[in-house]
Amino acid sequence: MFPDIRVLRRPVTALAVGFAMALAPLAVAHAVQGEGFAQDRSDIPADPAIRYGQLDNGLRYAILQNDTPPNTASIRMAFNVGSMVEDDDQRGLAHFIEHMAFNGSENVPEGEMVALLERYGLQFGPDTNAGTNREYVVYQLDMPEVDDETIDTGLFIMRETASNLTLDIGAIDRERDVILSEERVRNTPVRRWSNALMEFRYPGSLVAQRDAIGIPEVIRTAPREAFARYYDEFYRPDRAMLVIVGDIDVDRVEAEIASVYSDWTASEDPAEPPVAGSVDPERGFDTGYFHDPDFFTVLTVESVQPDTIEDDTTARRFDGLLDSLATGIVSRRMSTIISSGTSPLLQGGASYSTAEYGFAARANILAVAQPERWEEGLAVVEQELRRALEHGFTQSELDEQLTNLRTALETSVEQADTRASSSLSDAIWSSWRFNQVFGHPSDALARFNGYEDDITLEAVNAAFREQWSGNGPLVFLATSLEIDDAESRIAEVWNESAQIAVDAMEDVEIAAWAYEDFGTPGEVVERTEIEDLGVTRLVFDNGVRVSLKQTDFENDVIRMNMTFGRGDLEPRNEAVVDTVASSVFTSGGLEAHSFDDLGRILAGRNVGGNFSVSAGSFSMSGSTTPDDLLLQFQLFAAYMTAPGYRSESLAQFRASLPELRRNLGSTPGGVRTRDISRMLRSGDQRFGFPTQAEADEVDLDDVRAFLTPALESAPIEITVVGDFEEQAVIDAIAATIGALPERADDWPDYDENRILEFPEPTETPIVLTHNGGDDQALVNVYWPTTDDSDVHVSRTIRLMRAVLALKLTERLREGEAFTYSASSSNVESFYHPDYGYLYVGADIRVENIDPVYEAIGLIAADMANGEITDDEMLRARRPLLEQIQNAFESNGVWLGWLSQSFEYPERLDRIRTITDDYSDITLEEIIEVARTYLSDDTAYRVTVVPASAE
Repeated sequence: MFPDIRVLRRPVTALAVGFAMALAPLAVAHAVQGEGFAQDRSDIPADPAIRYGQLDNGLRYAILQNDTPPNTASIRMAFNVGSMVEDDDQRGLAHFIEHMAFNGSENVPEGEMVALLERYGLQFGPDTNAGTNREYVVYQLDMPEVDDETIDTGLFIMRETASNLTLDIGAIDRERDVILSEERVRNTPVRRWSNALMEFRYPGSLVAQRDAIGIPEVIRTAPREAFARYYDEFYRPDRAMLVIVGDIDVDRVEAEIASVYSDWTASEDPAEPPVAGSVDPERGFDTGYFHDPDFFTVLTVESVQPDTIEDDTTARRFDGLLDSLATGIVSRRMSTIISSGTSPLLQGGASYSTAEYGFAARANILAVAQPERWEEGLAVVEQELRRALEHGFTQSELDEQLTNLRTALETSVEQADTRASSSLSDAIWSSWRFNQVFGHPSDALARFNGYEDDITLEAVNAAFREQWSGNGPLVFLATSLEIDDAESRIAEVWNESAQIAVDAMEDVEIAAWAYEDFGTPGEVVERTEIEDLGVTRLVFDNGVRVSLKQTDFENDVIRMNMTFGRGDLEPRNEAVVDTVASSVFTSGGLEAHSFDDLGRILAGRNVGGNFSVSAGSFSMSGSTTPDDLLLQFQLFAAYMTAPGYRSESLAQFRASLPELRRNLGSTPGGVRTRDISRMLRSGDQRFGFPTQAEADEVDLDDVRAFLTPALESAPIEITVVGDFEEQAVIDAIAATIGALPERADDWPDYDENRILEFPEPTETPIVLTHNGGDDQALVNVYWPTTDDSDVHVSRTIRLMRAVLALKLTERLREGEAFTYSASSSNVESFYHPDYGYLYVGADIRVENIDPVYEAIGLIAADMANGEITDDEMLRARRPLLEQIQNAFESNGVWLGWLSQSFEYPERLDRIRTITDDYSDITLEEIIEVARTYLSDDTAYRVTVVPASAE
């Protein structure tokens, strides 16, 4: 209901976000929409800038003029049914039909849809995509241009998808193995856990039985009739919504919608969707258990009660606000417990869903625990839930949530005029889908202000108790441990914990921010204008160098990056200290404030403190607003001068690492992430995922020794991009980073640490194993290339790789159906001389390993022999050029382009030449780099197979 609160967060590293990313598939929908639009039945106004309409056939549409980014548009077509309406002989066909949208319609032959879009500059995947879940199917097109021809083509393609798919049995048969490949890729511990949890939560329901990916038997054998029956029954105009947001003429687009879609008809006797499920209100305390040797240990405690879809009204929004405040406080308590470093929990939080799948309201606490301490972890969850239910919350806890919420709402209002079209289009159809009014952020803030007197501690406490007044508690343990009579043991642990008395939470006094004075403000001693790029460059008297670029891409958003030192090139006492430092530096807090304290002190402030050990530099980054600009730089300066190095941050890292390593071993892609990065650098321990033994060798003294020289003395370069007043930025830097002691004039290059060795080629692939399904394999081919010293060569390699990606998709997916998705990438190192590589990989069945390696080799050989068409060049180049055009309107891209441009001034010329360079690359150049690098004799191959098939 309300946007995420933007406050100081934990460091964004693979280790820090691993659990959250892995468990993301748990998120589910909330409700189905009623007839018409939600605002027709609500006292909440819709955003007046959006033009809503409905054709006589029932098709709803919404059109919004929006010029962020300019000259682009986002088109979405959503259907309000998904896999949950499938018959038993259709399980998986809602998703299968989504694939068939790209495999032939009445007016676009099979194999031409993707190519057609690529010629218009859309890239398959990022711009041309679709999604299916239990409750909806959605198709997306992000149009890189808004001329009449391009927009009309987008509307035409959506219409073809809506009613004109041929569903040719030959095309269906050719796609079956692609779908089965996707089913294999998605057959992960997370998916299996999610389905097991759904069955425990809603036993016997369609919700539990209708995982969108379906079942292999149906995918292999379903006749065309089963596809056509679903398509005819549910791809109906009265079940669809078309959304177009972009730099468009609203009147013209509306007229075109009427012209293209008015003759779309459906049967007059629509199928009635089946009942999704029901809740047994008499179900009492219950326990469940899921075992997977490669899964995290996840505890879920829930209470479920019957619920129905209701209109979206001011009163309902107020109830939702109370609910979100309550769950926010519980999540905050869990975060405090976890940040102690001694907790058995690694992650935890609370949530509440209403009208879930149209029949249930569900209160939830989810926590990730250390496996051997799951019993302690469950006791923590039980006691914290009971503490909240028995004693309620404190005023200071509520005030923190309200402060964060108010800031989020005010920030949303300030930034409303520069929201991205893609985000707006997704939000609009989602609001329709979930029976919510899509209003302007200013209305949300006005409602909040109107609620203020009624948001009391008593009301929030009552809301939380109501959430947990349903059946249960339902306690579900998922773990890598095998536990005898697990359900009984879970119940024993819960009941034993319930006998321990819990006290009320004490109000916590919030400390004052301790880092406002860094000495005499610095002065600017040098100023340079780079007029063609719109960049101002400054040098302060302590040597700090600053690049400023003012933009209007995002209202009141200021993005910044600060680099210093040499990052992973710096000397070290222990091999993986850089990985540990990335994960523990900011979470260790400051000398005067723990990380948990910072969350309270900085509540309601738009600041961020992400830290990373990057290739060639340490960096701190953040995003703020003009009001919090000074505080953002104070936070940077505080971390530079007074990092906390608290033991609890290292304890959290060490506790999380084995769980993340275990989960990575459960899939071929996880093994690639964990192991191959280091192999590609001939075993260099600075790269790849650290082993437990390596991480255990690193202590905080090693982290401090690794970082301190650069923190204290290395040259600092700051890049600021966004909506700011120049003098305000100068003043903020002068009082903080500019006031630090004088920095060194230069810094060692550490040439000995820049040497990387690509491994020797492998005629016979190296074999790694994973612990996942017996039918899952991954082939990987890496060709050594070159470094990034010649940017034109790097760009030619990238364009060559884009052509290669087209050919891989056409042969491995569309032609042979070996894989759901062939992946590719290229790396040309800026910091490591002569080091780079081009990568191709594919998830496949074990029996197809040799044929896929052969196919990849033949594609590479064909390209080296010049078998590249002008059409392939067009389809590869145009999406790249469209991406570059959009990049010039992106604060984030400019931040990356300008970062370290004092030290590496050639980066400025790279900005100037990027469009012309990609436009001018010739077919002959592409063939030459293919001939130079795509050699079978230099390829490094790694195959990941199931442990049972090694």
